[in-house]
Amino acid sequence: MAYSAGVPGLNKALREEDLEKSRNIYNRLPDDSEQPEILDSHIRDLATLFVRNRADRVFGIHLAHAHFAVPDKTVLLGANHETPRCRWAKATAFKAIDLDNVHGHIFVLTDHGFHPYEYQAGPVPALSHVDHRFLAELADFLNAHKLTTLVGLQVIDPHPGHMLELVLPQGTIMLDVTNVNGCIPTRQTGWKFEVENGEVRVCQANEMHAQTRTGHEVYNKGDPHPRLETLQDLGVALAKAGILSAA
Repeated sequence: MAYSAGVPGLNKALREEDLEKSRNIYNRLPDDSEQPEILDSHIRDLATLFVRNRADRVFGIHLAHAHFAVPDKTVLLGANHETPRCRWAKATAFKAIDLDNVHGHIFVLTDHGFHPYEYQAGPVPALSHVDHRFLAELADFLNAHKLTTLVGLQVIDPHPGHMLELVLPQGTIMLDVTNVNGCIPTRQTGWKFEVENGEVRVCQANEMHAQTRTGHEVYNKGDPHPRLETLQDLGVALAKAGILSAA
């Protein structure tokens, strides 16, 4: 498998056909309830691999999964916000995306190398310090342990916190745990790694699914829900649902 051509949304310019491939990948992923647990031994081995290749400050791993079918000519695009501190990802039309100002957020290994299935607003993080052998070594590990459909490569937040994810209509919201009411964590979905006192360690859960009293989705399928077009719309809706703490 060749990697010299680069990875779209990471070290290769994005094209609209890359977005279409991302949509197709996402729509074939299973729900997290259908995914097995990632073995602790694999997580520890991946931590060592990431640190050895100086990739731990930029990348972590993610449980590869989907929540809904993304419509035609759209792809999941996320953006970070500070009030409240959150990451809101939603199905976004291709024509509304500035391909020069987004990057891949979560990638899976395909027959043609790594490819993003979810994107993030903003420029690609600096990668110059990451060993050039990292992606090839990671691909070899995922293939050897049959993890290509289970473990995704994730660009991590440079200022991570403990985040809880809920599902919205055609989107997801990742909220800082300090801003959340009435939700319980259910499954870890993101892992990051670091070196502490010379030892490689897996950090405590930094991304987890959460559940309200009715489930992982804020609104049950078929139930009426408010229009969520702006961050203000989202904040009002989550506060009304009793999920978002008052500022």
